[in-house]
Amino acid sequence: MNKLEFIETLRYYLAALPEDERNELLRDYEAHFIYGQQNGKSETEIARELGDPLALAREAIGPDFLPPPPWSPSRRDIPRFIGVSILLFFLNVMFAIPVFASIWAAFIAICAATLSCFLAPVALVAETVLYGNYMPGKWFVAIGMVGIGMLLAVAAKSIGKWLVFITLNYAKWNYKTWRGSH
Repeated sequence: MNKLEFIETLRYYLAALPEDERNELLRDYEAHFIYGQQNGKSETEIARELGDPLALAREAIGPDFLPPPPWSPSRRDIPRFIGVSILLFFLNVMFAIPVFASIWAAFIAICAATLSCFLAPVALVAETVLYGNYMPGKWFVAIGMVGIGMLLAVAAKSIGKWLVFITLNYAKWNYKTWRGSH
């Protein structure tokens, strides 16, 4: 169990306490995690040392404490789940997939242009060997193409990082929206 799971489970079991008292207890346990991590312990080790969140809640609330029923999706969540699934399906099919596909295709085109600019001197050598048509001006063009390729490589790198970031965040948003608030 990591820190987030431990704190959320404890928060769930301490729901019967007044909010200020519950928040104070949770801050104390978060402080245990911070102190433990500063001393080189993992979140799992700290959670194991602190003990079972249900036992800790029984200590805080009293021995007669009965835990609330475990989390389970209620029947009211099924229509929400179906509705959100349908809406996300149409949003993704009609809008997101075409937009992301076109943006990724443009990025791949930039990468291909970068590669072809870097290969311009190789193409010039191949042309000279195969056709014997040597002109000094072509070397200047090939060297210029390498320079353009370097500029495109820098642009492709930053565009690629941005594109991966946006795509992953959109996928996470889809997952969180589909999954719901629990």
